[in-house]
Amino acid sequence: MEYEDVLRQYLGEFGRYQKLAALLIVLVGPSVGATMFAQAFLAATPAHHCRLYQNDSSAMYGHPSERLNLSVPMENVDGTWRYSSCLMYNGPGGTSAGSNQTVRCRDGWEYDQSVYRSTVVTDYDLVCERHWFKELGQSIFMVGVSAGGLISGMTSDRFGRRPTVVACIVLQMGSGLAAAFTTDYVIFLVLRLLAGGAANGLFYVGLTLAIEVIGSSKRNVVGMTISLSWAVGGVFLGGLAYFLRDWWSLQLALAVMSAPLLSYWWLLPESPRWLLSNNRTEQAKISLQKAAKFNRVTIPDEVYEKVTKPKDKEPGEKSKYNLIDLFRGPGLRMITVTMSSVWFATVAVYYALIIGSADLAGDPYSNFVLGALLEIGLSLVGLVAMEKWGRRPVVGGFLFLSGAACLAVAATPTERQDVIRYISLLGRCAIGVAFTTLTVYSPEVFPTVVRTMGVGVANMSSRVGGILSPFVSLLADVWPPLPMLTFGILCTLGGAGVFSLPETFGIPLPDTLEDGEKLGRRQQTKIGTTEKRTKPNSNRDLDYIGPVVVSGHIIWDNCSFYHT
Repeated sequence: MEYEDVLRQYLGEFGRYQKLAALLIVLVGPSVGATMFAQAFLAATPAHHCRLYQNDSSAMYGHPSERLNLSVPMENVDGTWRYSSCLMYNGPGGTSAGSNQTVRCRDGWEYDQSVYRSTVVTDYDLVCERHWFKELGQSIFMVGVSAGGLISGMTSDRFGRRPTVVACIVLQMGSGLAAAFTTDYVIFLVLRLLAGGAANGLFYVGLTLAIEVIGSSKRNVVGMTISLSWAVGGVFLGGLAYFLRDWWSLQLALAVMSAPLLSYWWLLPESPRWLLSNNRTEQAKISLQKAAKFNRVTIPDEVYEKVTKPKDKEPGEKSKYNLIDLFRGPGLRMITVTMSSVWFATVAVYYALIIGSADLAGDPYSNFVLGALLEIGLSLVGLVAMEKWGRRPVVGGFLFLSGAACLAVAATPTERQDVIRYISLLGRCAIGVAFTTLTVYSPEVFPTVVRTMGVGVANMSSRVGGILSPFVSLLADVWPPLPMLTFGILCTLGGAGVFSLPETFGIPLPDTLEDGEKLGRRQQTKIGTTEKRTKPNSNRDLDYIGPVVVSGHIIWDNCSFYHT
């Protein structure tokens, strides 16, 4: 007897036990999302110009306009004339007197404090020739996210979902608190690297746990709700950043958000499916008994014996799995490579548009919150669409839409910043929905024995996209439309890749490597045959037999089957 059978016949697919587990993971989302997007405000770049005198500490624009006119040249940026950010006149006292020759800032910079009182950029002067240090910071954060996805995936498959989640909570909070009080940029980057790894592991291992606990009919709703909680973190971040204009106070608040999650050591259950797949029969029995008691149902003793009975291993079957198992069979290898490629394209564009939304024309806080709210609204549309049309059309369709928006931005003249703002928000929302729905889709294509490892590999590949994304933005120095053109092409290729993956809507989660190999073949069109179907050997064999409706009841058809 399988765990799915226990859910359907006794526990219920979404009883009180499963609802509690899902709710606990949903509550993880806001802190993780806020941590992931924090760079948009922690490292925001305000308007700035050269400091006019070495000992001058007055606020930006505190000088008379005549003094600025004499000391700082004007430059045209996206059709708007403004004071140069990186140049000053080389005349006596830094003025244009006797010379119109310009030089780089000699005595540092002054920053506009009307929007941000302080950011990492202003504290460490990450502007002009040093602005690539800011992009490096985001890339290093993504290195941590990438490593965290892989490491947490391996530890989760080896030691369990629950201990991995708790360890990630502790690391996320600890590194966040330390980052708020550091005075060294290199240490700040190291701490952000650790926070990125912890946040990524926390979210995806938690998502995997929730998906494994519930029945297949509720996976879509629960997965989308958890993914939406990530976007809710963006709304929280925008609100916190509006009231906390110093980067260190914002970082401190984000770390404190994780403190209530420490209670998960006592509250969060382990995945019974993982326990059973790893032959931890005694723990699995205890977990199922707690679930039955919480759901107020009774499970017969013989059911416990059947479901927890150690499975007879097939010849060559292993008890422990590693990364190589994801690439052994052709079916699972195709899934792993394709899913990793789709994640690479999605994340590269996602973080570029998310972080860049704070730099669009208009108020950065309203831009960010508006984008997050639109993403949540469209994701609800994506949820309904996934229930009707499945995973692939929704994920692939929104990737195509985001790609079209990026290409449209690339084709729009730079002086039309109002048009660029709205098209960019559309692309940001579309890639957000693709990201959210892909988050639900990914755990469903990997078997239980290597599920979080598979998701970890896909995430590791995706974070390579996140690492490169900030540097793609630097291509604007070569040709302004080039970054958006690159992102548009990536989205289009990612959307095409989605349609080569197996559809998982309404299909039981694969548990073994063999199930993963067969997953792609279960999508084939049902064809008629005159061959008599013999009695299936197991419930899993029924996945290959065509269901038909007879007198209002669904039964397994004896005269047709899914072509494999």
